[in-house]
Amino acid sequence: MSNRSEPLEAPADLARLRPLSEPKRRSTLPDDLLFRSDEEAARRLALKSLSVARAAERRLDDRFDRDALHEFRVSVRRLRSLLRAYRSQLEAAVTVKDRKRLRSIQSATSAGRESEVALQWLGKRHSELAPEHLAGLNWLSSVLLERRRRCTERVDAEVRSRFRSTAEKLEGRLSIMRSERNLLAEQPPVRFAHTLADLTEAHANELRVRLGRIGSMDHARQLHDARIAGKRLRYLLEPVRAYAVRAQSIVKRSKNLQDVLGDLNDVHVLMREIDESFEASMRQKAERVRMSIRSGDVERARRDATVAEWPGLIELYSRLDVERRELVAQLRDRWLGGELDALVGDARQLARELRAVDEPSNR
Repeated sequence: MSNRSEPLEAPADLARLRPLSEPKRRSTLPDDLLFRSDEEAARRLALKSLSVARAAERRLDDRFDRDALHEFRVSVRRLRSLLRAYRSQLEAAVTVKDRKRLRSIQSATSAGRESEVALQWLGKRHSELAPEHLAGLNWLSSVLLERRRRCTERVDAEVRSRFRSTAEKLEGRLSIMRSERNLLAEQPPVRFAHTLADLTEAHANELRVRLGRIGSMDHARQLHDARIAGKRLRYLLEPVRAYAVRAQSIVKRSKNLQDVLGDLNDVHVLMREIDESFEASMRQKAERVRMSIRSGDVERARRDATVAEWPGLIELYSRLDVERRELVAQLRDRWLGGELDALVGDARQLARELRAVDEPSNR
């Protein structure tokens, strides 16, 4: 038994996969990461991702940091994506309970983040709307503000403590690596370069399949699945850009695709919110009218008898539909053609390059 893993010998052509210089990205990761065992490399990447998430959680202390919740949510999502990609390499350190807790933590931030995105969009529309449409915008904004407030309270009261506890346990298990090696075995430990090559190719193929399944641009579920596949490819390669030049272009293309699919997802979410708001506003208005009648204020009941929010909600929905059509056109024209082929082609070429340096002759 040993508490550390000795690095595998790196071949002479190690520099083939590195950019000219990018020390900041490498940070605490070893220069020969690609040639360490895949378990050690996965643990080191997980520890780095966990450190970023813990720093993001501390940012929530600053009530004036408007990006804090978003950064925390993204950091947890990146960590979960990494733990998912290297599931077999990390099985000794990451439990099913860990994964469920992290999923629950991320889910608890969803409503707050979606509310923030929607409020930002509504804020930009305020000066563009006619006076008769402002009642709908103001009503919807008040609903979203209340939802964001409740989410913030829950994050402070429950989520942060659960995250800190989970992160501390994860760090303890990830940082201690125990390994056994049979010195009589012919096969050396699997290098990280080989595992990363397989994962890069698999993630790229998954993205192609997910985008290919989009039968209609109105199918929000299929678009969501494609967006997640794009994120997973990007999150897989972002931490190793300092070790593989081609990963830079793949990450950039993945981000561009993610931006389009992310904007489309945000539009779908807000359109669904407005669709469900008509009944909610009607129930709220009916309650006010009922209370006015019961209190004997018939004149106030008459004033509240119309649903003033509806024209504004309809106008907002119409504007969102225009944005949706523009994003759909962009996705079809750019990504369901040459850009997707270029992205997947780059990923497959990177996989070949990684395998080339992992050939037995290079060991």
